[in-house]
Amino acid sequence: MQIESPSTGRKAEVNEEFELTVRAARESRFAKASREGRGFSWDSTEKDIDTGDTMLFVKNEGTKNLNLVHAIINGSNVICTWTVLIGTATTTPSGTTISSVSLNPGFSTSLATVTALSDETAVADGSIIGRIKTPVTNSFDYNLDGVILVPESYVQVNQITESTSGSIILYGYFDK
Repeated sequence: MQIESPSTGRKAEVNEEFELTVRAARESRFAKASREGRGFSWDSTEKDIDTGDTMLFVKNEGTKNLNLVHAIINGSNVICTWTVLIGTATTTPSGTTISSVSLNPGFSTSLATVTALSDETAVADGSIIGRIKTPVTNSFDYNLDGVILVPESYVQVNQITESTSGSIILYGYFDK
């Protein structure tokens, strides 16, 4: 049996159980958002910070939700322990300003309304959602799928074990 489109005359196949036979291409929400100019990354750059300071702090200052996808956490010369926290406390962060990077260079980074800092020293309160240990001179890809920063909330990654350096690259996308 076939179903025919009245406008184009194209036909679709139906199997013996009357199920439509289809082929589909799957695109992740992150890939779609990046294609539409809503996907971003934030890179702390390689830093030697004090124990307990925040390597990367990103606060959603916009009106749309910021959906986190993952973070690449790079250790250094010792096994490092990191905590990932989210929060909504009123805070006045202090540190080195970092830029949002659009994952689709055809779009402006002005769509990313965030405060993003590396070596943030005012260390805000937050709820720990993850604890990671990175091996010596290696990295860890930490899955953040399902973590949503509503407006005025933030994520921070703190270095708990002191090393001579380290870095974080965070990936996420904004709702339409």
